[in-house]
Amino acid sequence: MFLQAGCADADLTEERFQRKDPPNIICTLRGSSDSAIIVGAHTDHAEVGRGVVDDWSGAALLPALLESLRKSPRRHTFAFIGFADEEKGMLGSHYYVQHLSREQVHGIRAVVNLECLGLTPTKVWADRADRQLLSDLTLIAMNYQLDLQGVNVDAVGDDDTHPFLSRHAPVITIHSVTQETWPILHSPRDKLSAINLKDYYASYCLIAAYLAYLDTTLPQ
Repeated sequence: MFLQAGCADADLTEERFQRKDPPNIICTLRGSSDSAIIVGAHTDHAEVGRGVVDDWSGAALLPALLESLRKSPRRHTFAFIGFADEEKGMLGSHYYVQHLSREQVHGIRAVVNLECLGLTPTKVWADRADRQLLSDLTLIAMNYQLDLQGVNVDAVGDDDTHPFLSRHAPVITIHSVTQETWPILHSPRDKLSAINLKDYYASYCLIAAYLAYLDTTLPQ
């Protein structure tokens, strides 16, 4: 999917951390600086259910978001990452972060994590989000008249922002989970019919506009 979206072979890499498990899949979209915006989603799923919501809904957007950005000049370098083994304890994202140098971590301007999209209109994990990243997302939602609500999930789960947050990188998780839809995850109900395509497309539009805005406003 990355190749079809225009990610060149030279920019598409596999980061293997466990021999028997799938690797992290990374497409790098070069900008005019090494300052990085990381856009991630996990590619594995729980044993129960099809994993369409958790988290193919996020992973499948990565190539589409890449395609939305690649035809225009960029100030930042984007890394679109499909993280493996999130359900096993965020092993893929932990490995990725552990192998970043201090300079690389310092160069991260934003980590935008896509998790469980399309159940409802777009939500954001507000308590965990970097304040400026949250303010920017709210601004874009208002300007484009797209739905956005803060729904915190501190008490019910964790995600691939955790390893980045532990090294003080600015993070934000965009999702669609509510108290009512939470039981769909890790259950037989996690299948394509759980996705509201109108809400899913609205989330894509919001995230695409948000990434383009971050590229123009975040410092290099």
